[in-house]
Amino acid sequence: MKNPQQIHLLQKSGELFKKYGVKSYTMDDIAKELGISKKTIYRFVENKAELVKLTMQNYLDMERQQLEAILKTSKNSVDEMIQMVSYFFNQVREFNPSAINDLEKYYPETWGIYNEYRFDFILGMITKNLESGVQQGLYRNDLNADIIAKVYIACVDVLINQQLFPSKKYVFIDTYKEYLKYHLRGIVSDKGLKYLEQHNLFKS
Repeated sequence: MKNPQQIHLLQKSGELFKKYGVKSYTMDDIAKELGISKKTIYRFVENKAELVKLTMQNYLDMERQQLEAILKTSKNSVDEMIQMVSYFFNQVREFNPSAINDLEKYYPETWGIYNEYRFDFILGMITKNLESGVQQGLYRNDLNADIIAKVYIACVDVLINQQLFPSKKYVFIDTYKEYLKYHLRGIVSDKGLKYLEQHNLFKS
């Protein structure tokens, strides 16, 4: 059971890693930002690698709770996708793509946790959304849910690719929005498109 101080440490570390990247942001930086000593941080973790892993686990646990709540309250598949996209927009508003690249290169255990989550929970959720949308007549009846869901997951890797979309030139949330317009308009039926346009998902 995490105590309030540990929860605060993990949540704040998550915000900082997401904004500044993982490799370059040090334990000294975290301690300074939180107004505590490194000694206090080391009461909860043995090293930075453990902090990164626990921060990721904490973040994914919270995200899973938020997404499961959306699944329970959404009116239909397009509404579900709209709510999920809105949630993700808020999460990536200050996202530094190097954070994910750092995990893959320097923190393999945490990278494995992240990959298991997205190829299990997220992939399953997107697949079910697509299948339900077809049944509801909101998505094209000729789409292959398995393929489209995997393309959706894989495109995140494309969007954070620094050769294609260097962060000095592209703001991640802008590239993410463009991809989602492309994705959603490619899967909705005429009925689904009307619903999507009514909700003006991509307004500023």
